[in-house]
Amino acid sequence: MASLINRKQVKAYILQRAKETRTGWDCRRVSKSALDSINFKVKRIIDSAVHSHPTLGKTFKEII
Repeated sequence: MASLINRKQVKAYILQRAKETRTGWDCRRVSKSALDSINFKVKRIIDSAVHSHPTLGKTFKEII
């Protein structure tokens, strides 16, 4: 299955947050394995939400 995350945007977000919250750390790169892990976790969150979603209506709308 293809990636569910926009890797470029996630990388930019990580680097920006590191700059804002970890001022003593000059983080400039994000590894492929970190992005793979984030993508895997997003998939797990979605799978869990679909599995536990109430069987009501036709709209997916709850993250439990």
